Amino acid sequence: MKNKRILFGICGSFCNHAKVLKQLEILCQENDVQIVVSENVYTCDTRFFKADDFLNRLVNLSGHSIIHTIVEAEKVGPCNCYDLMVIAPMSATVCAKLVHGIYDHPVTLAAKAMLRNKKNIVFGIATNDGLGISGANIFTLLNYRGFYAIPFAQDAPFQKERSIVAKWDLLMETCDMALQDQQIEPILLGGNV
Repeated sequence: MKNKRILFGICGSFCNHAKVLKQLEILCQENDVQIVVSENVYTCDTRFFKADDFLNRLVNLSGHSIIHTIVEAEKVGPCNCYDLMVIAPMSATVCAKLVHGIYDHPVTLAAKAMLRNKKNIVFGIATNDGLGISGANIFTLLNYRGFYAIPFAQDAPFQKERSIVAKWDLLMETCDMALQDQQIEPILLGGNV
């Protein structure tokens, strides 16, 4: 994937941010990437990153200021300037909001704008209850037009038996196929992520 304009949404699963950053670095090498983050990503210091440190890394990688408010995210629709959106990691909460048409969040509002503009969205799920109550929303989202999943697997089946995480190193290949309106297969992977 080269010379594409990518809108990249980042939500919780804070423990996956370092792995997603590695993929974002690759994506930014040959594409123009604009980042949009959830309010929690923008404001929360965690045991994985201080918010300011993480945000500075994102700005340095992308070369753009970060979209982090509803007001800024609303402009995504009228500008119609992105080829594809990636949401990685996507939390179970953001997945549920998209499934139920709740756009009260910078990433979900940006996703709504992309769908309005008939652009595809690649998502990488990361949640401790993906094989629990959140599973219904994840599999519903897979059935919606315009959504393509980064393949995922259980990440700790004996410690957290309902937890699933996307295989982050398949992000680029998933994007390439989503640009052709195709889902990479298989979606469900064996083994641990």
